[in-house]
This record gives sequence, C-alpha cells and structure tokens, in this order.
Amino acid sequence: MQQRDDIAARRLSILIEQYVEARKKRYDYVSTEQAYQAIRHVLKPAIPDRELDDMVATLAVKNGLAVVFDRQTKASADDVPGTKP
Repeated sequence: MQQRDDIAARRLSILIEQYVEARKKRYDYVSTEQAYQAIRHVLKPAIPDRELDDMVATLAVKNGLAVVFDRQTKASADDVPGTKP
C-alpha cells in the first residue's frame, strides 16, 4: 500500500510541476483557484485542499512566481476538529 501512496504523491508532484511551468511561460503569477480547478480536473488527490494550495504556492515561489490566494475555501471534514469524513 505504501508504494501505491508513493506513486500517487509523485503523480501529484509532477502535475503541479507541469502546471507551474506552463504558467511561468505566459504569466508572472499563479492563482490558487485556477491551479485547484486544473489539478482537480486531471487528478483527484487524496489531500486536503489547503495542502494542495500550499504545494502549488511553494513551487510557484521557488520558480519566481507570485501567488494569488484567491480560492474561497470551505471548511471540509479534514479541517474541522472532531469530525470524520
């Protein structure tokens, strides 16, 4: 099972890298809303939305891009203490 999780994490990482590279060629910023929509359209990672935002933002900053945190977050079961999904 660990190997399957490693593969899923690597796929997500590659997808985020590709997204940031594509944005870097035309724009000087990354929108968390646009990244969220694009990535969730292709892949449904089993991580909280906020973690996805952080991964995109971290890589964007490393590539010299600004980050626009424009996604309206809704509290999910992962974010609310004491609840189970």
